[in-house]
Amino acid sequence: MAEVTNENLQVLLTKLMTDRYCSGEASDLDACIQNFVPQATDGSWVDQSLQRRGLRRCQPYQEVARRCLEDERRHAAIFKAAANAPVCREERTTLQRCRQTRGRDCEQEALEMLYCGMVYLVQRQKERHGAAI
Repeated sequence: MAEVTNENLQVLLTKLMTDRYCSGEASDLDACIQNFVPQATDGSWVDQSLQRRGLRRCQPYQEVARRCLEDERRHAAIFKAAANAPVCREERTTLQRCRQTRGRDCEQEALEMLYCGMVYLVQRQKERHGAAI
């Protein structure tokens, strides 16, 4: 298994949040960028100015998407679903054993359990999305 870090969990959380809860907001931001921010530039001052102006125009969409992605209640729902993933029994058991040992730091075990659950949720989401097409 890949090394489990907070960064890896953050990537998975962002993907799950975007796909489950914030797809409309992300889509609106993408559309704004496609419409108002020049994609092919030659690095000239004019192109840079147009890019800055376009990004400023998309700022409200970016703010809405950011607020959606940072919703703590939705984070909690994803973490709860990840912690209860049926394929992560071994990781849950390891975490429970660690917690029973007094004075032990169980952060790595908790990260591994959440990582396992989030990978499961992403895979399940891909299967559902593939079946919907």
